[in-house]
Amino acid sequence: MNLYELFQMWVNHPKKGSGRKDLDNTDECWKKVLQDIRNWESSEDKNDNDFAKYLLYTGKIRRVHLDLNEVNYNNHYVSWTSAEKLEDLYWFNSSCDHTIITAEATKDNPGISIKGFIEAMKCDNKNFELNSPAIRAEQEVIFPLQEKSILSIERIKKLKRDEKCH
Repeated sequence: MNLYELFQMWVNHPKKGSGRKDLDNTDECWKKVLQDIRNWESSEDKNDNDFAKYLLYTGKIRRVHLDLNEVNYNNHYVSWTSAEKLEDLYWFNSSCDHTIITAEATKDNPGISIKGFIEAMKCDNKNFELNSPAIRAEQEVIFPLQEKSILSIERIKKLKRDEKCH
């Protein structure tokens, strides 16, 4: 699977239900991408260097869960957001119970920026699209859910026990 196909498959997963399937396989793919990024960073080819800079993400990221009782630190690569405002997430409803996990992607343990991939592809093709504007606003970063990177976990209760949120 080429890089475009990998990103396309990732962003087009089902949004409801139990989430993505076959995370063991996609974990291996993302580890390979990070290895490639490291090679591109040290390449003598300026285009490779630039591409690596677009893809590599460092900084604070958040993962939002609705109806989460316990964080499963399974080290799988999952979707995070670098968006400043959670309201930019098209599916987020702040009046529902939710959990916000904040982590930090570092130079030694970076994330992979979907927004950066799109921007890099637009350098060659101004009309390049990978997803919709609503999904683009999520500013998705692919990063493993690992305890060592977590800065905070905030559980926000909004509803009474017998209320439902949709």
